[in-house]
Amino acid sequence: MQILVTGLHRSGTSATARLLATMTHLQLLDDPQWAIFHPSMAKAYRQVSEYHQELTQADIVKCPRMGECLDCILADFPQTQIIYLVRDPRDVYCSIAEAQKSSDPTVTTMADNQRFGPHESLWHGVSLAFCTYAQQALQAINGAPERLTLINYVEIYQTPQQTLQGLCQHLGLPIRTSDIASVAMQQLGPTRNKRQSDLSIKGVHRWQQELDPADAASIFELCGDDFRTLLAHCRSFT
Repeated sequence: MQILVTGLHRSGTSATARLLATMTHLQLLDDPQWAIFHPSMAKAYRQVSEYHQELTQADIVKCPRMGECLDCILADFPQTQIIYLVRDPRDVYCSIAEAQKSSDPTVTTMADNQRFGPHESLWHGVSLAFCTYAQQALQAINGAPERLTLINYVEIYQTPQQTLQGLCQHLGLPIRTSDIASVAMQQLGPTRNKRQSDLSIKGVHRWQQELDPADAASIFELCGDDFRTLLAHCRSFT
């Protein structure tokens, strides 16, 4: 596992990983099912040798749930570079809430956040998850800053070509310039099969149109400090 792309669900991990794999022609392991459904989730590779081997054989691994155990990843894969996507928690909530309309169990499990603490509402569970992920990222920054690159979702969304090209250069990854322009125009996230007019792919500040002001305020009260701290550590390539 040369590169891990992670971050809370609906933070741009899918688009970033696919763009990165396409531009570098590296092999991508996209969200292994065992990390979703095994009781130990992303840590299951410590118990099942086949899962560990699957990770070691991939060049790029995209797995949001590994954002919960970055301390384990840093210890068990000492050569892995981690790309962590940071998105406004209010937008994350809106995207996860929209995704719950799906019948796909790999999508609906994003709402299962009881492991982060007791809660009764989806927005509260997403907020608890955001804070847990943020603390893992901040601990990783303090312990191994040279191995973690934080990227602001806004830059991936607004300037994918420039951002991904800069990211590849930062990580020392060879890229094929002929591929850059074509892939940067593609919708490569989890909504890639939807119409371009669909609100769910217009992800920057969507909460301003969709979210109840009271819920928006509650989410930011819980997550705002962590969100601002993460943004301060993001690397800009624009």
